[in-house]
Amino acid sequence: MSPGRDGLLERLLAGSRCDAAAGESAEAYERRGTSIELVEDADGTRLSVVAERGFALRLFRSGRTAFAASPPEAVDRLPFEARLVLGRARTRRGARAAGPVVLDRASALTPPPPPDEASARALLASFRSALLAEGEGAVSLTEAILTVGARKERVATTAGRDVAFGSGIATLVATVTGRTAAGSVSARVLASASRPEELFLARLAHQAVDRALLPLRGRPLAPARGDLLLDPNVAAPVVGRLAPAFFGDEGDALLASRTRDGRDAFGSPALSLVDDASAPGGPVKATHDGEGTPHSRTVLVSRGIAAGRLSDSAAAIRLEKPPTGNAMRRAYTDPPAIGVTNFFVDPSRGVAPLELLRALARGFYAAVLLSRPEVDFAADRFRLHAAGYWVEKGRVAEAVSETLVEGRLSELLRAVEAVGDDLKFVPSGSGGAGSPTLFVPKWKGA
Repeated sequence: MSPGRDGLLERLLAGSRCDAAAGESAEAYERRGTSIELVEDADGTRLSVVAERGFALRLFRSGRTAFAASPPEAVDRLPFEARLVLGRARTRRGARAAGPVVLDRASALTPPPPPDEASARALLASFRSALLAEGEGAVSLTEAILTVGARKERVATTAGRDVAFGSGIATLVATVTGRTAAGSVSARVLASASRPEELFLARLAHQAVDRALLPLRGRPLAPARGDLLLDPNVAAPVVGRLAPAFFGDEGDALLASRTRDGRDAFGSPALSLVDDASAPGGPVKATHDGEGTPHSRTVLVSRGIAAGRLSDSAAAIRLEKPPTGNAMRRAYTDPPAIGVTNFFVDPSRGVAPLELLRALARGFYAAVLLSRPEVDFAADRFRLHAAGYWVEKGRVAEAVSETLVEGRLSELLRAVEAVGDDLKFVPSGSGGAGSPTLFVPKWKGA
C-alpha cells in the first residue's frame, strides 16, 4: 500500500471510540513534511535532508481535553494514552471537536516533494554576495543556516470536519562579523518566509551590516529627549510582543486594565493592528490553521481602539463569535494553541519613510536592535537597546553605536503620530510580526 494511502488517520479516528451520547468527540491530525538544511561555516558546507510524518489525537469530553502524539508506528496507542489523562484534565467551556467547514472530504496525504538543493545553494551564494557588497569588505559571513521545506496537514473530527492543506517555510539564520580599526563585532540576523524567493536577501544583508558596523562606527548616546523614529526592524519585534493581549478571552482582564475598561485608547489614531495570513510580505502563507479552520483577516485595533480577538474553536464559542483561524501547531507533537499568522501595524494610511525622517527636528532614528527588546505588557514597560543615527532638522548628523529607549509602553503606543508605508516582517511566535516605520515626536521616556 502507498505510504500516503495507508488509512492511518482514518484508523486513528475510528479507534478513538467516542460516545457522542456521553458528550465525547475526537480530532485526528496528520502532518507530513520534507525539508533540507544547508549549513555554511568555517568547516565548510553541509547538507541534511529531513522527512517527517506524525499523528496527533485530541479527545474531548464535557469540556475536558486530552492530547497525545506519535510517529506512524505508534498510532494505535494514541487513544489509550489520551484517555489516561482525559479524566484529570480541567474543564474549559467550548472545548469540543470542530464541525465541517467544507463539503468535500480530504484525500490521504502524500509527502511533499523535496526542496531543490541547487536553488538553496544559489540562494545562500546570493546572500553572501549581497552581504559583501553592502558591507564594502568590512563584514564577513561567519555562519549561515538555510532551511527550506514544505508540509501537508490534515484534520479530521468525529463532528464531520475533514480538511487537508499545505504550506511552505524558508528560514535563513546568519552570523556576521564586522571589522574596523575600532575592533570587531559579531551579530546574528534571521529572516523567515513561506518561500525562499521571499526572504528579501538584500534587506537582510543591509540589516546585518548595520548590526555589525554601527556599534563600531558610531558613538554611544545617553538616553535623551527628542523625536523618535523606529525602523521596521526595531518596531516589528515590539509589535510582536503585543499579540498575546489579543489571544481569545485570556487577556481580557489585562487588556481592560491597560485601557481602563475601554475608556482609554489602546494606541494612537495612527495605529491599527491586524492579523492576516494573506498579508503581502508576511512569512505565513497558509489557508487553514491547526484545527482546519480557514484563516481570516482580523482587525484587533482600529485606529487606536481595541476591536477584536484572535481565537481557536473553543475561544470562539466563549466569545460567541466565529473562529478567526488562529489555532496554531508549532509541531505535530504539540496541541494547537492560539497564535498569530502575520500580525502587523496596518500601513494603509502610511507615508514614505523619507517624509518621516524629514519630520525629525532633533532626535534619534533607531535603525537596529542590539539585543532582544524588553516588553512587559502587564507592567506597562518597554526597553530597547538600539543603534542608529542622531538626526538634526531631518538630516543625519552622526552615527549612534548604542543607546537605550525606554518608558511606559502605553505612552509609546499612544504617542505614535504617523506610520510609514514600508511594512516589513520579522519572525515572531507561530508566524510573523510586522510594522512600518513609526514616528513618535518629542519622546520623553521614563
